[in-house]
Amino acid sequence: MSSRLQWIHGRGQRIIVERDRTPEILVKFIVLVGLLYLATRILYWGEWVAFAGASVYLLWELGRINSTLAARADIRAGSGNEQEEPCST
Repeated sequence: MSSRLQWIHGRGQRIIVERDRTPEILVKFIVLVGLLYLATRILYWGEWVAFAGASVYLLWELGRINSTLAARADIRAGSGNEQEEPCST
């Protein structure tokens, strides 16, 4: 399973970044199952652990978006120094 992030610069330059999402999805699933198991079997804190798990997930997604935007900024900074060529598809 892979995802593709694609955007087009204002000057018509198209950039595509592909990555494999299988390990990321597997880790998210394991973390979610672990948090739910912890809440229901060990600590009996089912009321607040679900919210803690949701906040960890949101922080995870924020970090992923941050790294994607950093990669985009690096690509944009690198493409500004070179001669731009139109993208043919």
